[in-house]
Amino acid sequence: MPVDLDAALVDFLDIQTLSRRQPAPGDSMHTAPSRPKLGLALGSGAARGLAHIGVLKVLEQAEIPVDIIAGTSMGAFIGAMYAAGVPVDHMEKAALEIDWRSMARLLDPMLPISGLTDSKKLISFMADLLPAHNFSDLNRPLAVTATDINTGEAVIIKQGDLLEALRASLAFPGIFSPVRFGQRFLVDGGLCKPIPVDVARHLGAEKVIGVCTIPAVNKQTPETFLPAVHVLKKPGRRWRNLFSARTIEQAFRSAIGQEFKEFARSDLKTPNIFRVCAQSVVIMENVINDLHLCQNPHDLLIRPRLDGISLLEFHRAKEVITAGEASARAALPEIEYLLQNA
Repeated sequence: MPVDLDAALVDFLDIQTLSRRQPAPGDSMHTAPSRPKLGLALGSGAARGLAHIGVLKVLEQAEIPVDIIAGTSMGAFIGAMYAAGVPVDHMEKAALEIDWRSMARLLDPMLPISGLTDSKKLISFMADLLPAHNFSDLNRPLAVTATDINTGEAVIIKQGDLLEALRASLAFPGIFSPVRFGQRFLVDGGLCKPIPVDVARHLGAEKVIGVCTIPAVNKQTPETFLPAVHVLKKPGRRWRNLFSARTIEQAFRSAIGQEFKEFARSDLKTPNIFRVCAQSVVIMENVINDLHLCQNPHDLLIRPRLDGISLLEFHRAKEVITAGEASARAALPEIEYLLQNA
């Protein structure tokens, strides 16, 4: 899909020029509030990011208005739906009814050049759930984060083609191919901004609640020695068949949720390339996340308990959304105090 950079207006955190949007009919959240403007920074997390739905559900039930949203990866998609006016109960219903295990048919496995699959079909699927396809169609200000794979810079997209922005923000490295955006190639925004607190603040939020769906990595006691080296078997024909189309497709289907029991076995097995890519990004995101939050303080951080839920276990949507609800409900007194004592 061609992208007009003039329309897209890509910034590098210089987002002071965000255009004013006209209030949607009956949308009281666009009236000048007597309270501080509340921004949500919805972080990355793939399947765990469905917890954002639970957080939004509790905020709506408590009648806590959200003025501004900044999102990364899955947080960008959930945030885009909310900014477009999709009712939270509709989001939850869709997440619970989708057969996530059959989602593999929406992906086109290909030879691993810059990614193992293309995200175009996935975005078409998301377009059916998202009524707005341009930032100008949204009811609330929204910014989507992505990462320039060549320079490592954070790219903030806040105008233009919403679907292309989401496609870039969701381009998980090693799985999805980078998305060309003008003269740049963009991937998952979680590499730079797992929780875009500063982006929400730049959009005009006076108080920012960050939602982190990245659980801390379980760490064992560091080893002080290496075990004996085992004799390696000759690769033979298995190596030559490693990147066959059939092998790639089978491995990808396994990684997205059709054979999760493989990871739960007690015997230790060498992780496949998909598991390595996913876990590597999780480890990096934990480190980047801690540093980013130290440099860009939030007013409140909501972190659902999602231990034991892997990056791609979308079929556990109910469990994830419930965890989001529980964490937001526990934070309600702090949220109310935050807005009343600005």
